[in-house]
Amino acid sequence: MLNPKQVVDEYYLEVRCKLLEIAAIFDRVDRAVERTGDASARADARLQKCRDSLAILNAPTIESNRAEQISLVFSDPPIEE
Repeated sequence: MLNPKQVVDEYYLEVRCKLLEIAAIFDRVDRAVERTGDASARADARLQKCRDSLAILNAPTIESNRAEQISLVFSDPPIEE
């Protein structure tokens, strides 16, 4: 079992890469808005779910259920009968 420093050492570059990919996608959307003047994608529910997930990651917490919280953000709402 890894200690906390070993976990950071092991996964830092992977996390960094994924965060850069996410930032690049948001940058592409922004550039497309600037190029076309069509800002409708900024209100897209899928991008909002991504922003909500980033807020979960950014929130200071001692709870270790971030993956579960983010999974719930992307889950379909329950079907009402």
